[in-house]
Amino acid sequence: MRELGHELISLEEARETMLSLIGTIGTETCATPEAFGRVLRQAVEARDLIPPFDNSAMDGYAVHAADLAAASGENPVTLPVAFRLQAGEVAEGPLAAGSAVRIMTGAPLPPGAEAVVPHELTEFTDTEVTFSDPIEAGRNVRPAGGDMKPGDVPLGPGAVLGPSQLGIAATLGYAELEVSRRPRVAILSPGDELVDIGEQPGPGKIRNSNACSLRASVIDSGCEPIDLGIIPDNKPAIREAISEAIERGADAFVSTGGASAGDFDFIKDVISEDAEAAHVFKVAMKPGKPQVFGLFDGRPFFGLPGNPAAAIVSFEVFVRPGLRKLQGCSRILPELFEVRFPFEQRYKPGRVFLLRTRVEPAADGGYEVVRPGEQDSSFLASLARANAIVVLPPEGGPVPEGATRPAFWMGGAGR
Repeated sequence: MRELGHELISLEEARETMLSLIGTIGTETCATPEAFGRVLRQAVEARDLIPPFDNSAMDGYAVHAADLAAASGENPVTLPVAFRLQAGEVAEGPLAAGSAVRIMTGAPLPPGAEAVVPHELTEFTDTEVTFSDPIEAGRNVRPAGGDMKPGDVPLGPGAVLGPSQLGIAATLGYAELEVSRRPRVAILSPGDELVDIGEQPGPGKIRNSNACSLRASVIDSGCEPIDLGIIPDNKPAIREAISEAIERGADAFVSTGGASAGDFDFIKDVISEDAEAAHVFKVAMKPGKPQVFGLFDGRPFFGLPGNPAAAIVSFEVFVRPGLRKLQGCSRILPELFEVRFPFEQRYKPGRVFLLRTRVEPAADGGYEVVRPGEQDSSFLASLARANAIVVLPPEGGPVPEGATRPAFWMGGAGR
């Protein structure tokens, strides 16, 4: 077990230690329309040409390119309209030279047709159409196989299935998909100072806001929460809650509070005494220095700080990547992007400072930071409008106006 002492370790080392101990959950078959947010565990391979036939990219007129070679504003070309095609219809025969076909978006091109002229670039009646410009073969045509060909693998194991990915799977005829089973994550709220959110706190009491935030974060991570409620601040009660969670099928645990060096920080003690591969860290980050991690029957347990902002930031830094690995995601760590500071930002040196703030598109491109609110780890108000975390290095010192620093989105914000 790695004990909590005076040594500070880096955020990256703590996270890598946790991730190295987390396995991958089992799979199940899911109907494709119901697979939103799930993690794909198979290859999705094209078995046909996509699109399966040459088709029109817009509403207009299908023509032989040679018929319009001499067309101009001074010498327009008028062709008879041979027939009309809409999506789902197939021409009974080829398009004869010297004629055009009224065609709708997605309709198969008749044999012989080489291009489609948008209807707004023509003058037309029900029986004929006039063109004032030439057109090259292939213009406004979606060729068969132009998107995908047999053997192409547009989706592989580890992809998170959003609207676009599900559309691809449906296009390729996958009615069912092999996906990760949705993990069940137990949320523990130890603390004699806690009351339910609907209660009026008495002297020395606070509402259990962390459980509400964690529940939303767990759902946003593609998992199912198991809320174990408020747990008395003693080791037997915490051990009983962990056993109950395992009986209820928990695949992971997350708690807040009890991770530091206080006399009543029992989460740390239970992890140290009972968990496999137990780790109690002091991480060189602010907020979120105390972190606890261990395994119970192979199930990861994340013990986060109790201060609300520190708990939310710690979830983004440690728990969300851990749950991604548990689900077999191909992308585990948050993707960083650069943000510009339109003002000078000061902060103290010594630890990585995780600035929770709002990031918005800049007028000249890229993103810029909106002046952040209060950054105390016990304050939540500044998180109300925050959508990103900016990573400021431990060297400290001011971030000059106009400088850029790396950032990552919080949860699904900004995507």
